[in-house]
Amino acid sequence: MALSLRLQALLDLIPHSDILADIGTDHAYLPIEAICAGLCEKAIACDINKGPLEIAVENIQMARLSNKIEIRLGDGLKPIHPNEADCIVISGMGGMRIWNIIHTEQDKAQFAKKLILQPQHNLEVLRKNLHNAGYEISTEKLVYEDSRFYVILLAGYTGEVSTWTEQEYFFGKHLLESPHFSHYLKYHRDKISRYIQSINDDDTRRITETRLKWIGALLCQK
Repeated sequence: MALSLRLQALLDLIPHSDILADIGTDHAYLPIEAICAGLCEKAIACDINKGPLEIAVENIQMARLSNKIEIRLGDGLKPIHPNEADCIVISGMGGMRIWNIIHTEQDKAQFAKKLILQPQHNLEVLRKNLHNAGYEISTEKLVYEDSRFYVILLAGYTGEVSTWTEQEYFFGKHLLESPHFSHYLKYHRDKISRYIQSINDDDTRRITETRLKWIGALLCQK
C-alpha cells in the first residue's frame, strides 16, 4: 500500500528491530509496511479505540501477517510488556500526551533502543522533557503534507541530560537543512503575528516578540 508522506517518514526512521510497538496505530498501516520492508521481526499495533483496531485486524489479515503483527487494545504503553518492544512509535498526538505516555511507563520507554515520536503540537515542551529525563534527540524530520507541517523526532535513552538553546527547543536543532524549513518559519511567523496583539501578559509578549526576532534572523540567512 502507498503510505502518506507522514507515515513514510516515520517508516524511514525505523531501525531494524526485533519487536516494533506502534502506539496509536489506527489502521496498522505502519507496522504492516515495517514488516514487509524487513525492518522488524514482529510488531505490536496498539490503540485506545476499538473501531480502528477492528479495521487494523482486517488489514493485517489481508496482508497475511497475522502471525507477525499482534493487536492490543489499551492506553499508551500499558499494553506493552516490560522488556518487550525495542522500537516504539508514538504519533499523531499532542506533545504533552506523548510525554505522559513515556513518563508513565518509563521502564518500557527506556528499554527501547529508539523512540520515534510525531507530536501534533507542544514540540518545545516535549523536547525539554525528553532531555531532562535523559533522552537524546538524535534526528528530526520535517514533513509537509496537505498544507500541514509534521515534525518527527528520533530519540533514545542515554541517562545523560542534554541542553539546547531556547531557540533550538522552539524550532528544533536538526531541521535547518530541511527543504521545507523556510516555509516552516514563515508559517510560525504568520501564526504568531495573528495573535501577538491579543497577548496581555508582559512575559508572554516578551517571549513571543523574541521568537519573531529569531524567525526574522533565520529567514535572512536563507
